Amino acid sequence: MPKMKLTPLVIPVVKRVCNPGHVAQAISLHRNRKKERRVVDDAQLQLYAQILPREFLHFAYFENADTAPEDISLNELLDAQHHYAEQFIGLVTDKDRPVLDIGCGMGVISSMLQERGFSPVALTPDRYQIAHIKSKYDTIPSLHTKFEDLDAADHAGKYGTLLNAESFQYLKLDRALPLVDKLLAPGGKWIICDYFYREPQVNRSPHHFDGFLERLKSMNFVVASARDITANVLPTLKYIHMWASRFGLPLMEFATMKLRKKQPGVHHLIEPGLAKLRLLIDEQLRIIDPVCFAQLHQYMLLEIQRA
Repeated sequence: MPKMKLTPLVIPVVKRVCNPGHVAQAISLHRNRKKERRVVDDAQLQLYAQILPREFLHFAYFENADTAPEDISLNELLDAQHHYAEQFIGLVTDKDRPVLDIGCGMGVISSMLQERGFSPVALTPDRYQIAHIKSKYDTIPSLHTKFEDLDAADHAGKYGTLLNAESFQYLKLDRALPLVDKLLAPGGKWIICDYFYREPQVNRSPHHFDGFLERLKSMNFVVASARDITANVLPTLKYIHMWASRFGLPLMEFATMKLRKKQPGVHHLIEPGLAKLRLLIDEQLRIIDPVCFAQLHQYMLLEIQRA
C-alpha cells in the first residue's frame, strides 16, 4: 500500500495554531458552541439518514434476542428497525381521530400510519426534520414545535392516539403529562416505546420507570399493557459496539501511531487532546455497551389509558 504523506496535511494546521486571528476565532467558536448546537444536530440527523436509507432513527427489534452481532447484515438491521415500528403501530386502533406522532423523526412512522388508513400528525422541534417531512410527506400535517409548547386550547381533545417512539425520554414531565391529559380524546390511548432507568437518577434522561408509573397514577392514568423488549433491542447495541470497538477504535489508534512516527512534533503538541479524545471514546463505548445498558435500563412498550 502507498504511504500517506502527512506533511501537506499538517502544515495548514500548524499555520492556524500559530496565527493569533485563527486562535481568537477558535476561542469565540468554543464559547458560542451551545448556540450552534442545532447546526450540529442537523448534520448528525443528515448523517443518520444517509447511513440508514429507510430513515428510521430508533433501535431495531430482533425476534431472536440471541442474534450475534457478527451475523447481522445492514439489511437485517434495517428490517429489524422496520419490525420495531410495527410493534407499536400494531397498538394504534383508532382510525376516526388523528394520531399525534410526538418526536416523529424523519416522518417514516407517520407515513406507515397513513398507509394503513390512519390520520397522523407529525410533530418535531427539529428544523431539518420538519423540512424533510414537508418535502417528502406533504400530505401529512406537521407541527414544528416542542411537544410541551403545543397550544393546549387549539388541540384539546383532538387526538385518539398519542405516540412516543423513542422520544418520550426527552419530554419534561411536569409540562408534558398535563398536556397529554388535555390532548387525548375520551377513550384515547398513549403509546410509548422507549427505554427507562431502572433506578432513580438526578436530573438525567431517560426517566425512571417506577417513578413514571407513580406519576401516571396521580394523573388518573393506567397502563393497559406493558412489554419489556430490552432483550430484543440489545442486538442493535451489540452490533454498534462491535463496529466501534473492533474497527473504529483500532483505526484511530493506528492513525495516532502513524502520526507519532511521521510527525512526532505535531503529535507532541496535540497529545493532550488525543488523550482526552480517547477518554471520550471510552465513555461512549461504555454507554453503548449492551451489558451496561441492560443493567441500567429497561426498554418498554407501553399502552396507557385513562383509569
